[in-house]
Amino acid sequence: MVRLFLSLCLSLAALLIVSGSAFAVQPADRLAPATTKGFLSVDDMDELRARFNQTQLGELMNDPVMKPFTDDLKQQLENKLTQAGMRIGLTVQDLEGVYGGEVAMAVIQPNNDEKLHAMAMIVDVTGHLPQANELLAKVDRNMQQRNASRSQVAAAGIPMTVYTLPRKRGETETRTSILFLAKDQLVACDHLDTAKEIAARVAGMAAGPTLSTVVAYTQSMKRCEEASAGEAPQARWFIEPFGYAEVNRAANGGRKKRGTDMLKVLEHQGFDAIQGVGGWVWFKTDSHEVLHRSFVYAPPIALDNGQAVRERYRLAARMMQFPNQQPLTAQNWIPRELGTYVTFNWKMIDAFHYSETLVDELAGAEGVFADVLDGIKNDPTGPQVDLLNDLVAHFGERATVLGDAKLPVTPKSERLMFAIELTNAQAAQRTIDKAMSTDPNAKKRMFGTQVIWEIVNEEASEVPALQIDGGFGGFGDEPEEDEEKPVLPNSAVTVAHGHLLISSHVDFIVDLLKQVAAPDSLGQAADYQLVNRALEKLGADVESFRTFSRTDEAYRVTYELLKQNRMPESESMFGKMLNRMLGTGEKGVTREQEIDGSKMPGYDAVRRYLGPAGMYVHSYEDGWYIAGVLLHKDAAR
Repeated sequence: MVRLFLSLCLSLAALLIVSGSAFAVQPADRLAPATTKGFLSVDDMDELRARFNQTQLGELMNDPVMKPFTDDLKQQLENKLTQAGMRIGLTVQDLEGVYGGEVAMAVIQPNNDEKLHAMAMIVDVTGHLPQANELLAKVDRNMQQRNASRSQVAAAGIPMTVYTLPRKRGETETRTSILFLAKDQLVACDHLDTAKEIAARVAGMAAGPTLSTVVAYTQSMKRCEEASAGEAPQARWFIEPFGYAEVNRAANGGRKKRGTDMLKVLEHQGFDAIQGVGGWVWFKTDSHEVLHRSFVYAPPIALDNGQAVRERYRLAARMMQFPNQQPLTAQNWIPRELGTYVTFNWKMIDAFHYSETLVDELAGAEGVFADVLDGIKNDPTGPQVDLLNDLVAHFGERATVLGDAKLPVTPKSERLMFAIELTNAQAAQRTIDKAMSTDPNAKKRMFGTQVIWEIVNEEASEVPALQIDGGFGGFGDEPEEDEEKPVLPNSAVTVAHGHLLISSHVDFIVDLLKQVAAPDSLGQAADYQLVNRALEKLGADVESFRTFSRTDEAYRVTYELLKQNRMPESESMFGKMLNRMLGTGEKGVTREQEIDGSKMPGYDAVRRYLGPAGMYVHSYEDGWYIAGVLLHKDAAR
């Protein structure tokens, strides 16, 4: 969710860079079809821009030191839009002086067909009809210059202009832009049937389901409204995760990679229980630079097993058990100097058992999970460890993730650590020592009397060994048929502070073990305490997750690699996720960086605008409520 929130903030920031109420017309969510999989709405673009400019993020974008980069970024964005054919015929900068109310974007999957995709922009132009007509004339001139054919159609009595662009070399899909202006609403779309459907609703002649009737959407908006005590947001958003991923895949030419379709695996394993995620966003409140609330709607389901049995989730999705407990404050052994800190309650023993069907499906055969456990336990040339009873049985119900960066910044700088609470640390240590001592890729290291095992993933062993690399694939990953490199090339493991510690870097564990004095712990840091107080005012108390981030540290690696134009080389989790989403999928081919970062200023000029952030999660029977903040950089001083 942290990444999702940050992506949304960046999207809103982009709108503000390139662009310069009460609804008098139908709200966009009543016009967009029920097959909408992604939705972003701004009620008052001018207010949003003014509020954003008052934040430190706005100050950063308006700082003269950023001007060479922001000017270059604008040009790059415009070039990208031109190269992409401006799918809907309009861009946000075209709307300057045109909008009179809500501006909304919708990503749509027509007929819920995974092979189809559509995008629509819906703009309230109340009081700005002359400017809207001028814009349509400008679009017409631009389309003629691009050799687009022009035709007229009508839907529900509303005339629509259809532009069909000539195919470029290598394109297999005809690009179409449909625009119309009716009843103070300007609509641009790239799918004719979808445009007709929206036009019929504008005319009041369609009664079919809309986004406003989708339960996941209405529930997420309702939860945000209830928590906000009537304070209207500056932006609203909604995503139906699996449908959104399918639309993106279709828009990019369909699935190209070989091997396991991770999207289908996750859906089959029950993770489609997450029906939608929606949220509200505010810039520059009385207390926050950014405030966000969201709700993940994932209700219980009815399983047909001969009885009307109501279950929370099915198959591997049952791993998603995050109980609410006491406030999750930082443990006294957590180092003070960190970029990110995430801690949560998780029924890990149950999750281990429920992962069986997921492992089997990924492996392509039933029984693989059980066979691996049996091999680890009974193979005479293996570690001969009963993984379930000798290690997993000692897991507690709290897990923690730590992150920082090793300087100077390189593609390998990001350091991550996963800490699992233990009920019997001594037994867990014995199991780890026994397992690692038989692993040819494990090297024993000592820090005082502390045993640390460093795992160097070189050549795969013929005998299944106990590997703990802390790696988790990104949503929608599609591995190649050939074996991929581990998510974390090397890792290290030890037992300390009553926790099983799994780290991407052995020196991260050493640095943590050096931390012994309580005044140097994270919990004593002024910025951490400030964020916690802000979260408590938002309702944090009994919760399932709590996070803390020093954004000036958390963003350093990404920023520096972007500046060096080396982001595609990143071995961080975020970098790998970007590479999988944006890459060609061809083995051994490094993607090109989308944005030229060479004109970005030095990081010291940027970090002074980046304050501390945090959020908390409360688990409900039908999903998870999330609230979070970004605070002013100087708030803790």
